Amino acid sequence: MKLSYLLTFLLLSTYLCHAQHLQRRGRLGVQLEPVADSLAQEFGMKKAQGMAIRQVFPGATYANAGGQNGDVLLAINGLPANPGSALQEALQTVREGQPAHFTVWRDGKKGELDGEVSPIPYETSASSEVIYGEVPYKGGWLRTIVNKPNGAGPHPTIYFIPGYTCSSVESFSPIHPYKKLLDSLSGLGYAIFRVEKPGIGDNVNTGNCLELGFDNELEAYRAAYDAMKQYDFIDMDNIFIWGHSMGGVYAPIVAAQTQPRGVVVYGITHEVWVEYLLKMIRYQNPLLGHDYVETDRDVRTLYALLYEHYYLGKDSKELYKNPDYQKILDRDFAFDGENQILFRHEDFWRELNAHNLSEAWTSINGHVLSLFGEADIEAVNDESQKEIA
Repeated sequence: MKLSYLLTFLLLSTYLCHAQHLQRRGRLGVQLEPVADSLAQEFGMKKAQGMAIRQVFPGATYANAGGQNGDVLLAINGLPANPGSALQEALQTVREGQPAHFTVWRDGKKGELDGEVSPIPYETSASSEVIYGEVPYKGGWLRTIVNKPNGAGPHPTIYFIPGYTCSSVESFSPIHPYKKLLDSLSGLGYAIFRVEKPGIGDNVNTGNCLELGFDNELEAYRAAYDAMKQYDFIDMDNIFIWGHSMGGVYAPIVAAQTQPRGVVVYGITHEVWVEYLLKMIRYQNPLLGHDYVETDRDVRTLYALLYEHYYLGKDSKELYKNPDYQKILDRDFAFDGENQILFRHEDFWRELNAHNLSEAWTSINGHVLSLFGEADIEAVNDESQKEIA
């Protein structure tokens, strides 16, 4: 009897240790706005910093701490809450079971708030059981989310890889296209496998997404693929990688290494990245109201900018000093003045440019389904879609 209790204790301890690698991230529950110079003056601050709290939602972490509309959030758990990567890093420290400490600006002076963390609710589904797991990665842990369909398995499985932004792959709103897609596939009997990007969601010690490159994220997707083997309800001979947008760029590279049953992509290109960027400006800008004469000049300028950035290795901040480049970086690439291009680190795009996507596609032995939407101005045209298929 004693041996039985001991074995039970050891098994339970092992499970708990495994479960405690990742703590649930907290729900801050606020609507934020960066504090620009004009707002800083309005709040009586000596310099622009932090995030203005436009709305506080009851029952969430910031409300628990006594936060109010009109506060300026200066720091979270001692980390600055400035826009961009600093804010993202600070938010990663808000975890279930840990105290939350906020430094705020209110009524013309600095103050401190403490409160209990309210965790983000776990995802649920009417058509499947939602299972949360984790994958060891570079000294940290990645969160995985698996939808196990109702009914006997093993099930064919969709490994879903989303677009490029530093966003979570769980708890989508009911009207989000990803939510509708994944629920419908799960209802058809497919298991759905997702993994959070490094630095996002419940992940710990995986870096800051806004500072990481394309190859780091690629390694995470590759590591997570192998993690599917632990689930006996997943049919490893019937894995389909489904990539949307940038996910459709990752998909063939992962598939070339893993050889799944098939690959499905939507809204993608297989061209050299700088080639795509030139086509993007040429095609999109007239649709956005810029005339063809201006667009022609901008494309010529972009040729030089891309060469200096991608092949001579000049940083965006250095190139921004050129007035002609400045216009394009501001208008077309959402440059933040430091190193963020289109809301990812500039090295993310340079690493992507080094990949031969056509070579990856030709290395896939499984089935391929390539989709294109008629109104998809991001994909520019259906040339890549047809060539891939």
